[in-house]
Amino acid sequence: MRFLIIVATGLILAACQPFTTPPAAPLTVPDSYSTTAPIDPLAVSDRWWQEFSDPALDALQERLLTENLNLRQAFLRLDQLEARQRTADAGLYPVLNLNASGRREQTVSQSGENRTDSGRLTVAAAYEVDLWQRLHQRAAAAELRLLAGKDEVRTLMLSLTARLAELYFVAVEQRAQLELLERRLDHNRQLVGVINNRYQSGLTSAAELYQAQQNLVQMEAQIPVFENSLIQNSNAIALLLGLAPGTIQIDRSELPLMTNALDIGLPASLLNRRPDVSAALLELEAADRDLAAALADRLPRLDLSANLGRSITRLSSGDVTGTFWSLALGLAQPLFDGGRLKAASDLQEAIRDEKHLAAQLKILTAIEEVESALYAEQSSLAREQLLQQQQLLNNKILRIRTEDYLLGLSDSLELLRSEMAQLEVRSQQLSNQRQWIGHRISLIRALGGQWLDHHHLL
Repeated sequence: MRFLIIVATGLILAACQPFTTPPAAPLTVPDSYSTTAPIDPLAVSDRWWQEFSDPALDALQERLLTENLNLRQAFLRLDQLEARQRTADAGLYPVLNLNASGRREQTVSQSGENRTDSGRLTVAAAYEVDLWQRLHQRAAAAELRLLAGKDEVRTLMLSLTARLAELYFVAVEQRAQLELLERRLDHNRQLVGVINNRYQSGLTSAAELYQAQQNLVQMEAQIPVFENSLIQNSNAIALLLGLAPGTIQIDRSELPLMTNALDIGLPASLLNRRPDVSAALLELEAADRDLAAALADRLPRLDLSANLGRSITRLSSGDVTGTFWSLALGLAQPLFDGGRLKAASDLQEAIRDEKHLAAQLKILTAIEEVESALYAEQSSLAREQLLQQQQLLNNKILRIRTEDYLLGLSDSLELLRSEMAQLEVRSQQLSNQRQWIGHRISLIRALGGQWLDHHHLL
């Protein structure tokens, strides 16, 4: 007997050598962006869309945050993570059960029938001593995943609000393009009329008349294109708001002017500013805690249990009552499981390493998105400056054509063509202005901003 105790003690002590969690490789973040930082930048505000000073957009965004179906699903997934976190925390505390039982028994003997009534009331407690912090590691992993879940909800909120703003301003541009197209069509119809009169007078060829008519038809063909785009974007906005198609109409036809550039900070700031990067880092830390717990599963477990109760038995000879109790200490060490626990820890290590690579990729992707969006915005600024120069030259030409026409030095044909050229540049400016706004929204999404805490997250 003594020999068996010594052998068992030796096996337990040998197994109690703690396993060390293999460290993950460090994450790398560049010191700076390759793109030049803007001068006098503006910080991204919480509700960044309010910088566009559009009450209609503000109202749509506020409705989005409460009615979007994807967002409501995300909050339900967050509730699930919170429940799992509470479940993991519960493992740190003792389990206390109240048990009650009653029994009636009748037996037959030589002395006759005997009836026995008995009852028991027991309070049972069980507790696992967390020797190797296994339970604490799993509780910490669940809490980290809850925090990561909140960051994922913030990521979704940022993505949805950015998507809504993009769709809204595309619809605004289509409305503005339609209004401008009507003006261009009026000028084109006048131009066809002038060329037709010149053709009737033998002052121009039929080819020039046909070309003008063809240009008019091509321009009229753009109307259903803009109208279709306007309807599609309006329906997409309705879907974001959880509404049926056809219930949203965008009446605005004026795009906001772009002003100062945004503060892009340093690449390291994305670790805190972007909720998706923060979520990836939290997932990595949670996986590291799961790995530590899996390694602890291969170490001894110490369980405590206790029972306290009272029983009563009613016999024909009298009642028997009493209080009973028990205390138990259990120590278990896995000796052979076919490699199951080792495989489980190897699995968690592979998951942790995968999360590490995912976090590194998320960081690099975030930096790439910032640089690409910033370059695109700068390109839109450069194109806007060139279009303004072109418009300035067109205005000068139009002023000269107008003076010549009033002095009788030229006919209305050249004047109409100059006016049409001016409207064509204005159409290009509208398109570029909307693209510039889109690049600004992409940059805001890439930076993450100081994202707001929705009331469901508090």
